[in-house]
Amino acid sequence: MLRYTQRKSTLNIYAIQTGTVAIKNKQRIGQGPGFIRQLNILLDDSWTEFLPIYTWLIEHPEGIFVVDTGESARALQDDYFPKWHPYFRLAVRMNVLPEQEIGPQLSGLGIKPSDVRKVILTHFHTDHAGPCPLPEQ
Repeated sequence: MLRYTQRKSTLNIYAIQTGTVAIKNKQRIGQGPGFIRQLNILLDDSWTEFLPIYTWLIEHPEGIFVVDTGESARALQDDYFPKWHPYFRLAVRMNVLPEQEIGPQLSGLGIKPSDVRKVILTHFHTDHAGPCPLPEQ
């Protein structure tokens, strides 16, 4: 846990792991320009180790903020990603258990959906912005 204090206000930041993802090594290092770079990723036969998928919980004087939502356990189902998309068929492997999704993780910390003031998405890669609804309470 990182803790930052300023002007009698406390800001706590928590890293929450919401599963893991393995990608092609050529994606990690980025090799080639434009389309060639994408092709290199698809043709690469070597994988990274499984890497953590993180979301961030920020306890701020103005409320609780969640940065990124992680991935859904549904990512392991055959029909979750479009079959026609070569990246999801050939270049990414997800490993997310239902209890690792952001909703159950927050619930385990005693945080209700109504406690979350804002969700901030850094970008729309599926492991950052996957459809992980918070549980109804």
